[in-house]
Amino acid sequence: MRIAFGISVFLMLGLSLSAQGQAKPKAEASRSAALPAPLYSISFERKDAVAGLDASPAIKLPFQCTNDGTAFVDMVPVGAQMHPPAYAPPPLLLTSVSPTGHANTFPLDQTTEQLFDVREIDHYAAESEVIFLIKAAKESKPIKQTYTKEDGSQSEITKNTADRNVYIITFNRDGEHKKTIEIDSGFRIQNVGVFPSGDFLIFGYDEKDHSPKLAMLKSDGTSLRPLEIPKNDAPDSMFGTKDDPGKGGAVYIAASQFVPAGHSIIVVQNKTTFPLLEVNEGGAITAIPTKLPRGMKIDGLIASDQHLHARVTPADDGSIFEIGAHDGMVIRRFILSDGHSASGVACVHDGKFLSFEHGDGKLIPLIGTAEPAVSAEKQTKSSPPTN
Repeated sequence: MRIAFGISVFLMLGLSLSAQGQAKPKAEASRSAALPAPLYSISFERKDAVAGLDASPAIKLPFQCTNDGTAFVDMVPVGAQMHPPAYAPPPLLLTSVSPTGHANTFPLDQTTEQLFDVREIDHYAAESEVIFLIKAAKESKPIKQTYTKEDGSQSEITKNTADRNVYIITFNRDGEHKKTIEIDSGFRIQNVGVFPSGDFLIFGYDEKDHSPKLAMLKSDGTSLRPLEIPKNDAPDSMFGTKDDPGKGGAVYIAASQFVPAGHSIIVVQNKTTFPLLEVNEGGAITAIPTKLPRGMKIDGLIASDQHLHARVTPADDGSIFEIGAHDGMVIRRFILSDGHSASGVACVHDGKFLSFEHGDGKLIPLIGTAEPAVSAEKQTKSSPPTN
């Protein structure tokens, strides 16, 4: 049985973070009358490249952002190599880019504690700190193992056989390492977040029955309390299947996302009909059912300082839906010009949409402005049924 984890690396082809093609105007016009009004179009303006930053075209999605408009980009370091066996991906380097174009990096190999074979599971950007959830070994116990290459030939690799532990690593916003905390939650953790109080929120699944688990940890990493997810607001199992596992199909772990929302954290259960879960610092959970058009599901939230902005699936034409943070109602719908994709939008700040493109080894910010896309008369036409 193969298990696929919900982590993807987006490769920017050519110069921009854009879709393969653009929606045809005729098709767009026919859709606009069938989706919630009002409809806006986002056009992007290129800014100066981020100074002093050599950028890789290989980036992990989704982006993260903080309320001051700083975007956090997790990318493969320039010149990094893939490693066997099975071409394991190289480690990623998180870089923050402020609205003024200032960049900071958060290197996991430059912490005060020596750890081996560090693998990032998740990270979370807060107003005053950036935290990482990692798995690593405290020591090195190397042995040589053989593996089969793509051409069928055999080769050797040196592997560390020491036990792996789970840690939370904390940096300040300038990229300075602050502390490393070993944690033991009692379940497999997928996501981590931090409240302004310093307490942590973790989300994952029970390794025995695969049921979703949500809990809070104290700032020192010790358990604060488990949180009970409201009944019917999360799946019974975090595992799903693609095709028949007995015939080579993969068992996958459902993807999830943490998004900051003031003093709360929103838990997004991607590509499901389950509601958003807002968790406050006291551990109270509020379910936010979303009123998207029938058949659509949230494929992730885009960090925003106003309301919620959601990417959806099926992808349709790459729309972004602005929805109410309390009632889940659709407020506005945005379409992106020039073939840009919703997956490439990092955040919404002061009403502007921030994206990036890659060119000549540099990361180039794009600032998107939204304008009404159709007449007021067309926007008042009836909307389709909602979920």
